[in-house]
Amino acid sequence: MKPLLLICGPTACHKSETALRIAEKWGGEILSIDSVAVYRGMDIGSAKPDPAERQRVPHHLIDIVDPNDTSFSVAAFQQAADEVLRDLDRRNVQPILVGGSGLYCDAVLEDMGYALPSDKALRNRLEQAYDDDPQAFFERMAEDDGPSGQKLHVNDKKRVVRAREVLLLSGKPFSAFNQAYLAAQRNSRYPAVRIGLNMPREKLYAGIDRRVDRMMAQGLLEEVKGLKAKGYDRKLPAMQAIGYAQLLAYLEGEVSLETAVENIKRATRQFAKRQLTWFRRDERIRWFDCENYEEAYREIERYVKETIYDRRA
Repeated sequence: MKPLLLICGPTACHKSETALRIAEKWGGEILSIDSVAVYRGMDIGSAKPDPAERQRVPHHLIDIVDPNDTSFSVAAFQQAADEVLRDLDRRNVQPILVGGSGLYCDAVLEDMGYALPSDKALRNRLEQAYDDDPQAFFERMAEDDGPSGQKLHVNDKKRVVRAREVLLLSGKPFSAFNQAYLAAQRNSRYPAVRIGLNMPREKLYAGIDRRVDRMMAQGLLEEVKGLKAKGYDRKLPAMQAIGYAQLLAYLEGEVSLETAVENIKRATRQFAKRQLTWFRRDERIRWFDCENYEEAYREIERYVKETIYDRRA
């Protein structure tokens, strides 16, 4: 199999543009590793490639599940990715993974044997307990798993519940399983060349603010209204994604629109910090500073040529 090319990093760092340009130059196809782009109808808030971009380069793992399908999991994503990769291998096409969802990235590339499976019955009970009193549930989780309590937010239902589930299934705090990550790196599922894109924090945050403003101008509020009109419950994991959760709070009269937009920007900045923390664990990633993007892209292109294409010659 060809080595996969991974393009990762925080939001608003030119990942999609880089993947498109490389795919067009060398005939690759793109696999999205975005935990929101998998949902149909959640287009603007997940910054999905538009129809013109999908026409330029085939994209995979986008629009594969409805927002109310709570059975979709990381394991299901891994299975879908494996099917795509087998097809690309048969067709001798270069796979390009692009996105910022670290867990989905690991699901494709790493041996996730260190990750505990979910217990559906237990998960349902825990979700009900969370819904009854989110703050009390969060405090109990944080009491037993201090590092996870520091990293997670009380409103992040999916991960807060998962942290509690892991503790109850294994007797070990969720944070302890992060220590197994280095061991998992030694058992990669696919060979890969790994590229990380970043830029100075001030530039990154300014780019995030511009991106949120652009999403609002493109109709993000109308998109969220449409999802709400379809009856998608606010408590669904999909509807807790950044951008959607904050605008639902506005639509239900909890905050002003101005506050909701500012909350999106703040949450996105916090998410970017978590993305960097996640990907920086992987010492195999070659990082590029994209403050001057065109200059960085020339360096990226040379690196990809040297590490993938020249080695095939």
